[in-house]
Amino acid sequence: MKNGLPSRSRFRRLAPDNSLVDGPPLTGYYTSYPAMDCEGTAVFWRDGKLLALDTDLAGHELFAIDDSRAVIGRALLLSEGSVVVFLDNEVLVFRTPLGSLAEGPWPCGEANLRGNPLLS
Repeated sequence: MKNGLPSRSRFRRLAPDNSLVDGPPLTGYYTSYPAMDCEGTAVFWRDGKLLALDTDLAGHELFAIDDSRAVIGRALLLSEGSVVVFLDNEVLVFRTPLGSLAEGPWPCGEANLRGNPLLS
């Protein structure tokens, strides 16, 4: 995921046959590093919106605000589906329908999915 305009960013899923499946294009610019719940849903802040992308690559807008401030860090998934993002000098906490933090180490390492601490 790159921050640039016009945006050509999108999530991609690795299929069982090792092919890549394109997800929906991402509009806008500023993007936090995503976090992932135990169901495989990625949550992140982009372009003034808290977005979730499920395992079927369907996007869900969880919150939106007309705000172009840069995201400083990453989205963090806390207990009971709460998500934290950092905007400039503010910390925003959202209650979401997301599942709990995925157990075990992230298999993607440096692929921007290290938003939550490793459990091993």
